[in-house]
Amino acid sequence: MTITSVPFGDTPLNRRSLLKAATITGGAVALGDLFPAWAKSGSHGLHSLAGQSGVVSGDTIELSVGQSAFKLGKKTGHAYTINGTLPGPLVRLREGQNVKLIVRNTLQEDTSVHWHGMLLPFQMDGVPGISFPGIGPGESFTYEFPMRQHGTYWYHSHSHMQEAMGMYGALIVDAAGTDPIKYDREHILVLSDWSFAHAHTNFTKQKQKAGYFNRRKADDGRVAERQGPAIVRARHVGPDADGPDRHRRCDRRLLSLSHQRP
Repeated sequence: MTITSVPFGDTPLNRRSLLKAATITGGAVALGDLFPAWAKSGSHGLHSLAGQSGVVSGDTIELSVGQSAFKLGKKTGHAYTINGTLPGPLVRLREGQNVKLIVRNTLQEDTSVHWHGMLLPFQMDGVPGISFPGIGPGESFTYEFPMRQHGTYWYHSHSHMQEAMGMYGALIVDAAGTDPIKYDREHILVLSDWSFAHAHTNFTKQKQKAGYFNRRKADDGRVAERQGPAIVRARHVGPDADGPDRHRRCDRRLLSLSHQRP
């Protein structure tokens, strides 16, 4: 993949404009070719072009960390990607299996992958300086651990603000036996804010002035608290626009990472 040098602006994405564009196009907004196939609707992502589905599973999984130009509308920004997409591929595992995840670093800087919420040996946690030294440029690291739980999780970088610039993805661990939630179809949604300003620029502004990006404040002038990431699994029974069955059960797995950046 060719890495394109992109100038960075200082103007964050206008959410109102994005929502307006979504309304005009019937709710479908083209967010660039970096989305994996499972996160797109009616189109083929880079994984499909490479003969992949955008979902990785099995006892041995290979992930490659790199950089790409991320295009949204007429703007282009700098993104850290996993297997060439933003977000990274959906990692799907099963409770009780032993998994080996080989992460290759094609960057010119250190990287890492933290498996958020996983019960695993501390050496496999993926936090540089605490549980391991990190993955150097051109190096690989093999994470290996048993799956001791099931549920909806996510994985992300713990190095150099890379997570804030796109290096994250969904991690689903299916139950070893019968899934406790019955459903007809499953939807996995990963929601996260995006800014075309470089993550280090945003970080500097937040350090220089507390609440720089907070638009909502308490009545007494204090900055309203921002909540952490939310992972919600909801069972919903409602109309089905794709068929005659008006009461299909949908399992929606929602990962909201919007607290990470402005």
